[in-house]
Amino acid sequence: MQIREMLPNDLSAIARVNVDSFRGTQQGIVPDTLINELSYEKAEQRFQRMLKNTERLSVIFVAEHDGSVVGYAMAGLAREEVNNYQGELYGIYILPKHHGKGIGRHLMNAVAMCLRKQRVDSMFVWVFSENLSARRFYEALGGQRVHERTIAIDGKDVRETAYGWVSVGDLLD
Repeated sequence: MQIREMLPNDLSAIARVNVDSFRGTQQGIVPDTLINELSYEKAEQRFQRMLKNTERLSVIFVAEHDGSVVGYAMAGLAREEVNNYQGELYGIYILPKHHGKGIGRHLMNAVAMCLRKQRVDSMFVWVFSENLSARRFYEALGGQRVHERTIAIDGKDVRETAYGWVSVGDLLD
């Protein structure tokens, strides 16, 4: 397994990981209408738009296994105010068959190193509160629950929990 910064030709692979892992981990948490509307093309277009936003520090790291992208993490400056955290993990997605192999921990380490180099010392992430495996992952990495909210997705109220790290240095190996 190799962790590296994303290359432009990785976008379609990242979009596939995003859609496939979201479908595999969020089924029953978010409305089926959202799951059914997901497409590789829309995901790739969304990533292209995010990466073109040069006002924000934004980085994507990918995890490769046997030459294929099996996971990614995207982070940058916080998009909203949450307890004065400077940085935000926008998302971390790993194909379900690669869960439990330490890939997430390595991706978080890469994100933390990058943010620290940019003098972004703290970070948070939003996670669906019903996604217990994701919550256990962040808690195992020392994330502390710092905020909760309810958002509406396709007419359904969905709870989110924010986990935070006061020091991204706590995520470094």
